[in-house]
Amino acid sequence: MNKKKKLLLSSIVVMALSLTGCQSSQTMSITADNQTVIVPKDPKKVVVMNYGALDTLDALGKGSIVVATPLSVIPSYLQQYNNASITDTGNMKDPNIEKIKQVKPDLIIIDGRQASKTDDLSKIAPVINLSVDAKNYVESARNHIQVLANITGTESKAENIIQTLDKTIQDAQAIAQASAKKAIVAIHNDGKMILINSSSSATLIHDVLNVKRAVPLTVMPTHNAIGKPTPIFVDDNYIKSVKPDIIFVIDRSKAIGNQGMAEHYFSQQVLNKSKTHVVYLTPDLWYLSGGGAKSINRQIDEVINALK
Repeated sequence: MNKKKKLLLSSIVVMALSLTGCQSSQTMSITADNQTVIVPKDPKKVVVMNYGALDTLDALGKGSIVVATPLSVIPSYLQQYNNASITDTGNMKDPNIEKIKQVKPDLIIIDGRQASKTDDLSKIAPVINLSVDAKNYVESARNHIQVLANITGTESKAENIIQTLDKTIQDAQAIAQASAKKAIVAIHNDGKMILINSSSSATLIHDVLNVKRAVPLTVMPTHNAIGKPTPIFVDDNYIKSVKPDIIFVIDRSKAIGNQGMAEHYFSQQVLNKSKTHVVYLTPDLWYLSGGGAKSINRQIDEVINALK
């Protein structure tokens, strides 16, 4: 290799090292949803399609960096983001890629609903998936709070939020353990009520807050000959059989803007005889959000209030 080529190669190596050093001071490595992603530190423009992450950014005092989110079904407790300065990213499962491009984000935050669009979104900006882990609900929520705090430089606020959350959970557990009430968790969708015994909602209610189960965790949907699960429908006959003290209901249909659960879905006579109380959880909080710094506290309040 002649001297000119050596000098040129040396210059390229030095330049590459300089760029790498510059990049590492402005970016960081984040592991989420079993994937490691290089993301910008302290991003200025963030698209958030995960409402739990949105309320966590708000709790961390970083709501001002949010430039776009799905607005058509935004939960009522996040209505401050439904304004002219925020771009609507469209349907949660089918985000508007062109609108997201137009806001030129530094970072995009998604959950499982948008996971199939990760490749398309990654062409616009780094993408992190902060889906709630149904089996490890609180650990997942803590991790997401810490991830967002690390990205935005708000670690001290996150520490206070997590400490407060842990205390809230401990207090709630004490109330649940002292209560003899047993509960089930059901979801309403298009006129049908289905038991969701191992969902993230049931995990929070039963496994985190320690609300007693009216049916064991082993009671799960059966599968037909082709492997398709057969739901366990919660109706008057089911109430007569199980006699839960509480039915926690999440109305998926209402959460997504469809016809909600009928006012007298259950027979009042059956409820009275079984001494069963129906607790209607806030639909958009439980179905569309959850796992965020604010939403998890709201969820805990709704559950514990039903035990008092």
